[in-house]
This record gives sequence, C-alpha cells and structure tokens, in this order.
Amino acid sequence: MQADVQQLYHSPVCSVHNFLCRCHDCTVSAKEHATEFTIAYIRRGNFQFRVFRNDLDAYNGQFLVCKPGYEHRVGHAHALPDECTIFRFSDENAELLRAQSPEFRWFFDNPDIQSVLVKASPEMEYLHYTIFTALQKQHYPRLWIEQLMTDLFALVLSSEMKNMPALKARQKKNYLPLIETVKHYINENFMEDISLPQLAATGNMSMFHFNRLFRQLTGYSPYQYLLQVRLKEASIQLSYMGLPITSVAFSAGFNSLEHFSAAYKKQFGQAPSATRSKNSNFP
Repeated sequence: MQADVQQLYHSPVCSVHNFLCRCHDCTVSAKEHATEFTIAYIRRGNFQFRVFRNDLDAYNGQFLVCKPGYEHRVGHAHALPDECTIFRFSDENAELLRAQSPEFRWFFDNPDIQSVLVKASPEMEYLHYTIFTALQKQHYPRLWIEQLMTDLFALVLSSEMKNMPALKARQKKNYLPLIETVKHYINENFMEDISLPQLAATGNMSMFHFNRLFRQLTGYSPYQYLLQVRLKEASIQLSYMGLPITSVAFSAGFNSLEHFSAAYKKQFGQAPSATRSKNSNFP
C-alpha cells in the first residue's frame, strides 16, 4: 500500500504514527505482515481489513485492534483516502495491556481472532483528539500525554462489543466525511453554546436530516455526543489541573454547577470532587 507514515511520538509506553494513505486506485494491497500489537483509530475514510478468514469493514469512529504475527490485506472501499492514528506496542507492553484488560481476554486468548473493530465512544474520540492535537505542537507535557494514552487504551480494551451500524456504500462515501467534520467541530468548540441548526450547517445538511443521520452513524444524538465530550474534558481538567470545580464546569461548557455535578456523577459514578481528590493534591 502507498502511504505516508510519520512517527509523531516514541517512548517506552508506545510509539504513535500518523498514517496517510496515498493510493490512487481502489485496489487490494499486497500481503502485509504485522510485527507489533497495534491499536489504530480511523480518523477518515473506509477500508476493508482482511486477515485470515475475517473481513472487517473499517471506517471513521472505530478502533482497529490487531495482534502481531499475522498477514493481512487492505482493500479500499472508495477513492477517499484513509487516515489513521496508529499506536504500536512492544511485546512487553502488549503483555501488560493484556494482563490489565480482563474484559478483552476473549480476544487475547483466542488464536482464531487476529483483529477486531471496537466502536468508539465520544469519550474515546475526544481523548484521541486531545492526544493527536497535542502531538502536532512543538512542545507538550510528556507525562500528561502518556497518561491520556493509557486512559484511552484502558477504555478501548474494556469496551463492550457492540454491533456496528450496517452502512451502505453511499452513506460511507457521502455522509461519513460530513459527520467527521461535525465531530471535529464539536471537539474544537464544545465550550460554546452549540445549536442543532449550527451543527447541521457545519455538515451542509438540513436540521432534521442531520439529526437522524448523526444518530444513525454514531449511535448517539448530537446532544449526547456533546455532553460526553464536555464531561471528558472536565475529567481531564480535574485529574491534571489545579482549577476550582466551578471553573472546570464553566470552561467545559456547562452553564450550571448543579447540572455539571449531576451529569458527571451519572457518567463516571462519582462526584467531581472525588476525581479531584484522588488524582491531585490541589487545595
């Protein structure tokens, strides 16, 4: 496969690579051999990942988890280029991930399953967005980035396997790029008072069509998606920054401390103050 692969980050935790497909024809690649355990987030595009007897339909909003030691082929579903963020792990760290992910034993312990697609939640997608955006900058706190990465891996490898929505080729070609644009807009502007017509205009769709399509392609309503992004940002701030809880609530886009506290407890099973006291010594 023709692609540009840029290493964005390397540490004992993992290496992070920006994969940009450069193929011009919708063909099936030659056999490729994976030598490391990988978790890849599909930022854009749609491709068929063919390994052993499995044919996985990979598209935006999914994580592709792959064991090492297997050959695979990649078939392009359409001419839109694929873009992925690939996290690669040493054998030692892959074993640590396996030991710390009992919910994923069914995958790690089954030699007949080489790769699996995990449907991303808004929380996972925002964590990926935060990591990927930070790695584009010249300077960033390494410890903070690595803690966000470990949070992301834990979420991916503890996910309940859900059925992916059955999308037609036309939907994946025409609508997925629009939904990608809207999700990116939410991730960048979650602190604003975003409206449904505003999001629909971002995707160049009518309000009612957009609302139905967003739910169909992501499994969440636009409000549910926005709420989870705001809560994850608040969780990051509470865990790693010394801001008062009220400041965190408003900076994450909430206009009521009571609403924030109730939503946070429902999402994470504990009050915001509990997260703050567990993860920091801030007054």
